[in-house]
Amino acid sequence: MITAGPVRKDWAGNTAAINFLSASIIYISIELKSLFLGDHLKKIVLFMAVLCFAALGLSGVSAAADAQTTQNQILNSYEGNITQKSLAPIDMVSLLGRTGFFMAEAVKFTAPKPNWKIDSVQLIGWDGFNGSVESIPQERIIALEIRDKDLNLLYRFSDSQLPYTNYAYNSTELYPLTLRLPQVPVSDEFYVCFYDRGAVAVACERLNETSKNSFLYLEPGNQLLPATLPSSQDNETLAVNWIMSVSGN
Repeated sequence: MITAGPVRKDWAGNTAAINFLSASIIYISIELKSLFLGDHLKKIVLFMAVLCFAALGLSGVSAAADAQTTQNQILNSYEGNITQKSLAPIDMVSLLGRTGFFMAEAVKFTAPKPNWKIDSVQLIGWDGFNGSVESIPQERIIALEIRDKDLNLLYRFSDSQLPYTNYAYNSTELYPLTLRLPQVPVSDEFYVCFYDRGAVAVACERLNETSKNSFLYLEPGNQLLPATLPSSQDNETLAVNWIMSVSGN
């Protein structure tokens, strides 16, 4: 359930890569878990261990929440106190290989009023930095899209992940990643799609049933898939909810 509380760059896709991936859209849609075979199996087992929710800490989350005491309204993808949740970080590239570059963590929100203007999006992420020199992240490009209820593109943003992630703030734990937007108007239902590109693992919480608001967005084909991840046990999946907030007025 989406809860509410008080309070650029343009980029173009790689045409050749998109054409290559478009041929596999039907295959992906029919059975997402088929993408997790071969070399990715060990990574899946690792992620499922993570999803048992021996989670990273939540450095800076409370401070960030306090910093958002503006007159804007904040929409959350989650219920309850974020600091009391068991969260696990997931990134699409580690999970899906190169297909993950064209997949986004997506959340459906409902605008509080017509022509409501989004000015920032915040998610909880981790770039792999653990304090060691070896873990200093390499620069990659992340992207974010705002789409209307019919998945038509309203706004697209891309940038290096480095100014936004926990490494920039010398944090070794999950940290709020905030992207400022230029007052993007939305009405009714809309979607926020974040392409982590393997640069940022996005925090999620485990659910007992498939979320009605969290999805996997597949760019080739412009379609949504359920936010479910394969389990280490045969024929089972884990439903997750992406942790994301939207601020606007």
